[in-house]
Amino acid sequence: MELRVLGAHNQETRTTRLVSLLVDGVLALDAGALTSTLTLPEQRRIEALLLTHRHYDHVRDLPFLALNTMDCGATLPVHAPDDAILHLQDRLMDGALYPAFTRRPTPEAPRLRLRTAWPLVEESVAGYRVLPVAVSHSVPALGYQVESPDGRRLFYSGDTTVGLSRVWSAVDPHLLAVEVTWPNRMESQALKGHLTPALLRRELEAYPARKGALPPVLAVHLNAEWEAEIRRELAEVSAALQTDITPAEEGMVLEV
Repeated sequence: MELRVLGAHNQETRTTRLVSLLVDGVLALDAGALTSTLTLPEQRRIEALLLTHRHYDHVRDLPFLALNTMDCGATLPVHAPDDAILHLQDRLMDGALYPAFTRRPTPEAPRLRLRTAWPLVEESVAGYRVLPVAVSHSVPALGYQVESPDGRRLFYSGDTTVGLSRVWSAVDPHLLAVEVTWPNRMESQALKGHLTPALLRRELEAYPARKGALPPVLAVHLNAEWEAEIRRELAEVSAALQTDITPAEEGMVLEV
């Protein structure tokens, strides 16, 4: 399984992009940087999309992706929590701000088909086994375990905060992609729906008791303004837990 980091941050700048991951070029996780980082042929290769929640930095490129690939002759399934689907239909793609791509080019064969992902209900998506798991955030949100045909597994948390350790019993990944948005000194801000390196450490410390040795960890959704501080603190957590914790970067490619 090849994991490509399209966007690793929660802020877009000249050098950073909003969070988006791409599995084997065909399965996208969140839509913050799909069109700003992929060529048109690469965008057309995407066979399915998993959205973790409705916040704009995670769904922004969905209408652009639909517009750019309207002529591909296929319907793109978009799996998301029910809450996110309602907001996409009623606000982002209601025909006022952007065309209603769930009905265009035709209602019978739209470019996008929104499908509710239910917690702990495994589905086959683009040839992968996908297990949605509810995570704690400021709005209803899901993390996803993605398993390739050869049995390699990735778990992507999306945005989450304390309580992530509750999902460890449901997943068994070879790589954890977990958000770390704020530095430790901004814990009060993080507790509104995100993690700091110190909060992440508490969640990871519960993993070995349930699953054994920690897998490598990829930290995503980094706040660009405080990134240097977050990186230093993640290095301390990595040393303390004796596990590999890598801050994500745009363009990074990992073999899971």
